[in-house]
Order: sequence, then C-alpha cells, then structure tokens
Amino acid sequence: MKKIIGVVMACICSLNLLAQAEIQFSILKSAQKELPQSVTETLDLRLKQVFNRNSAASADAYNVFAIEPAFELADVMVTEGLMQEVAVVKGELTLTAKNAVDGTMYYSLTIPVKGSGVGGEEKAMKAMIANIKSNDTRFTRFIRTARQKIQDHYAANCATILQRAQSLYDQKKYGEAASYLSAVSDALPCYEQASVLLKELSDYLPDVPDTIVVERIVEKPVEVERIVEVEKIVEKPVVVEKIVEKPVIVEKVVEKPVEKSDPKVDCDITISTNDLQFKVLKCTGNTTQQRITIWVEMTNTDNGKNNSEYLGFVSVFRDNGSECRNTDWPDGHMQRMPPRVPVRRELYITKEFDKFSSFSYIELQVGNARVYIRNLPVQWQ
Repeated sequence: MKKIIGVVMACICSLNLLAQAEIQFSILKSAQKELPQSVTETLDLRLKQVFNRNSAASADAYNVFAIEPAFELADVMVTEGLMQEVAVVKGELTLTAKNAVDGTMYYSLTIPVKGSGVGGEEKAMKAMIANIKSNDTRFTRFIRTARQKIQDHYAANCATILQRAQSLYDQKKYGEAASYLSAVSDALPCYEQASVLLKELSDYLPDVPDTIVVERIVEKPVEVERIVEVEKIVEKPVVVEKIVEKPVIVEKVVEKPVEKSDPKVDCDITISTNDLQFKVLKCTGNTTQQRITIWVEMTNTDNGKNNSEYLGFVSVFRDNGSECRNTDWPDGHMQRMPPRVPVRRELYITKEFDKFSSFSYIELQVGNARVYIRNLPVQWQ
C-alpha cells in the first residue's frame, strides 16, 4: 500500500498576547450633538489617517484604549456676499487618550484649528478639519506620551488592573479582558498572573492555526470481484458479485483502576485565612518519571465568594534544606472554587533525580491566601 504524505503550512496567529507591541488606539466618533453628521464623519476619517500614519490605529473591536475627540468652537463668522455666503470658523480640537472599559483618562492634547469656506458654516468646519495635517509632529509626541502614561498607570495600579481584567473574564468579555491586559509589561509585579489569565483567555478567543498539519493519504482496501457463471444463456452482461471486506470495529472496555488515596498524610498545615480549608491527600515520588506528585483538596468556605482563584508555588524545600525550583500545576494556574465544594488538584515537583524522605517546607498561593505545609513525607514508587 502506497503512502503519500502531504505537508500543509498554516498561518501564524497575528495576536501574540503580552508580546509588548506598541499600544494601539481605537478612534471614537465625536458625541457632540452640535456638530453636523457630515463634519463628524470627516473628523473621524482625518483622525484615522493621523493615527494610521503614526502606526497607532487599532481595528480590533475589543481594543480598550481609545481616542475621544472634542471640538470647542471659539468664533464663527458668516459674511453674506453678493453671490454666496462665506464662513470663517476658529476653535480648539482636544484629543483625550482614555480607557473605554473603566473610563480612565491617561493624557490629552489641545490644538488650535481654523478654516473658511464658501457655502456656509458646515463647509467652513470641513475646511477646518482638512487643515489638520496628518504629519503634524504634535500628534507624534501625543501618541508617545499617551503610551508612556498608560504604562505608568499600569505600573502604579497593577493589582487593580488585574482585578478588573478578572471581572471582565467572569463576565465572559474575553476579548476586552485580553486587550485590557495587553499593556502589562514583563517589568510589572503582576506580569506572571496576567500571563496565566491570558493563557486561560486564549481558550475562548477565536482560534488561528499555528501548527504544521501533516496529512497521510492511505489507499482504500482493494475490492475482490468474483465472477459467477449463470447456466441460462442470455444476452445480458455477465453478473458480477463484488465482495468488499469491511472491517468490524470491536470496542474493548478497559477498566481503569481507581487510585485510592491514603486516609491521612502526616504533615503540618497552616493557612493565612479562615475562608479556606486545605488538605494533602497523598504525596508520591516516581523515580522513572523523576517527578513527585502531591494530591491536595481545597474548599472555599466563604459563601459570598465564587470566583476563579490563582494557584501558584511560592517556595519548596527538601528535608536537607535545598530548594526545589521545578514546579508545575498541570491543569493550569486558575481554578474555579464554588463555596463549600471540595476541589481536588495535582501539584508537580519535577526533575527530582535523588530520593529524599520528605519536604521540610512548602508555601503555596491560593487566591489571596497563603498555605504553609511542613514535614510532608514522600512515598517513593
């Protein structure tokens, strides 16, 4: 049987979360009712040209960083000539960089504008907008300063930013939550937790293939033809029976043995809050896998809290005083914890080449709580 292997290259995902690309802005249309609709449309188009020229315009529908324009007309003069009226308009254009989710104002720019046109006040306003130059260096400085102000705001309000992103996640506004976290740099203390939440968000964002797909085409089974002779002589074609061997699929049920946890693990556990119960069910080491697995059970006892909590290692020490640095939560760092519901998870300590009898100290983070485990024995297999 011939095997043909074809390789199909897929496109790479265009959104790289936390990749520290420059912050982009959505352009909001002016909400001023005194401006004619045609003037609002003209202003929106001009601002998009300005921000596109500076590589700062976003077409993402979920982008939370926005530019809000506002006109303040200082002087409108209309002169009636013999043929047509001529209008002269002067005023100020204010651009405000803001957060469309929480309304935070980051930075603003005000520039004087003016224009004149034959045919009335509306024509003059359009001429005023046309006089705004997309290569004006004031826009470049405004964009650069607004980006820096956003980064400074995120650095000063890191914990609050993470809480608001978590709130968007809980409201299933996954696109907005991902955009809200896009300005968290790797220099901020909440970068690790933001990375974990973005990883959780990636399961709900539109999938874009980022792998190489290998297809294998296998020829169909050969059909066996058997010619059957018919005694009666007729002028009809010879009847041919086709025998197709069809494989029979037999499902085999394999009973997986149920792992039984030890009734009690002899160790000392201290918890920093009264809203959490924590148990260690089992701690086993596997020399073949060079891994130690700890089974734990956590219960949220706060009836008023029903959130996804962050799970993480703080520190792990062996009984000889050396520190373990290779740790993992194999099912992810976020865990939904409904009130009064015991939740079981596995913890991994990997790359353990030598047997040792116990952990002298383990510190874990479960949401806002800290869990301290001392003298935890290891059962090696």
